[in-house]
Amino acid sequence: MAYEFKLPDIGEGLHEAQVLAWFIKVGDYVNENDNIVEVQTDKAVVEISSPVSGTVQALGAEEGEVVKVGNTLVTVLEEAKIGSHPQQEQTENSPQQDSTHLNSLQSSTAQQKEVTATQPKQQHISIQASNAPATRPIKKRVIAAPSVRKLARELGIDITDVPPTGKAGKVTDEDVRNFQRQSAQETAAALAPEIEVKETEQTVDIPKALENSDRREAIQGIRKVIYDNMRKSKSTAIHCTGMDEVVITKLVDVKKQLQPYAETMGVKLTYLPFFVKALSKALKHHPIFNASVDDEKMEIVYKKDIHIGIATATNEGLIVPVIKHADRKTVLEIAQEIQDLSKRSRERKLKPAELTGSTFTISNTGASGGWFATPIINYPEVAILGVHSIKKRPIVVNDEIVIGHVMGTSLTFDHRIIDGEPANNFMARVHAYIENPERLILESY
Repeated sequence: MAYEFKLPDIGEGLHEAQVLAWFIKVGDYVNENDNIVEVQTDKAVVEISSPVSGTVQALGAEEGEVVKVGNTLVTVLEEAKIGSHPQQEQTENSPQQDSTHLNSLQSSTAQQKEVTATQPKQQHISIQASNAPATRPIKKRVIAAPSVRKLARELGIDITDVPPTGKAGKVTDEDVRNFQRQSAQETAAALAPEIEVKETEQTVDIPKALENSDRREAIQGIRKVIYDNMRKSKSTAIHCTGMDEVVITKLVDVKKQLQPYAETMGVKLTYLPFFVKALSKALKHHPIFNASVDDEKMEIVYKKDIHIGIATATNEGLIVPVIKHADRKTVLEIAQEIQDLSKRSRERKLKPAELTGSTFTISNTGASGGWFATPIINYPEVAILGVHSIKKRPIVVNDEIVIGHVMGTSLTFDHRIIDGEPANNFMARVHAYIENPERLILESY
């Protein structure tokens, strides 16, 4: 009996996933819980295992294609369902012979437990051979980082053909590039025509000619998610951005004082955790910024929890890991979580649940960024705060001009439901916490 394994919802609000790499192909035998495919969800790479044992009959999509949740991912002819017609005529190499052989394999639970782990797979392969003239070998499992797999796909290389040189048989970035160079040389040698040199010598440089052509790259994976989300955000929300400066001289001193203690906890303290904490407090006073819009019902949905998304750049594109219940955590706890999420973001080890559910997002352009920006709202949220570089500038303190640390900030909000005055008040409250960081410790609300 054919079992149709449909793409499950492996993440909060998941609607579809893109097939990155199949570890199987039609005709292969798979065991229950074997990894069969690597897919790209909204923001994470996930490996999916087979829920049953049996022979692969069909794949629901090619590598690079998108599969909707609920659509068939793979069809497997289940092991226990094969060979249920014992009354057929028994002749050599006949279907009845296969059926009898299969029934003998399933004669009792006790006998099955005594069979070694390798025997069932060998028996199934022999059964397939009697029905199909040429059973293809199982596609080998390749150990490689998602970024390396992405590079291979972009270069049109089957990563299973690349000889690994990394630790524990891992395929590296350099392995893929070396394989490409070797393949290009072999292809050029095979395609290069024999040119008869007469009055002048002529040479044909095929690789150079290929390099001069335009290169096309499919918009897929994380880049496709960003592509779709940005388009939807800009075409739906009415973006309006307010910009201001905040004096962070006190914050610079506080961070410097707390850094040695944070290091004893294994944490590198940055300014970002202070902004996350300031936002979590300000959102309680201005709940309209911790909301979303239900466009179909024409309703504003005020969120009861405060989950701050951290826009994070990776080699594959921008992702948004989430600090859940940021209002319940200390600055140090937030710093620890940001450090952990950032590390696992670069390694592509985040779980889907860690990349969903944000109610407000902060975008940090860092020390190398500009003074202001116009960040795009992480739809269906209604606002996003951009924090930018820090510069030493003249400021007025007690009617005297002194040198202080100043940071540029940008608040983009959905002008359909938020007006200028609430936006100014919200930014002013965030700045008040940053300019007086002791309030982040003293105030409970």
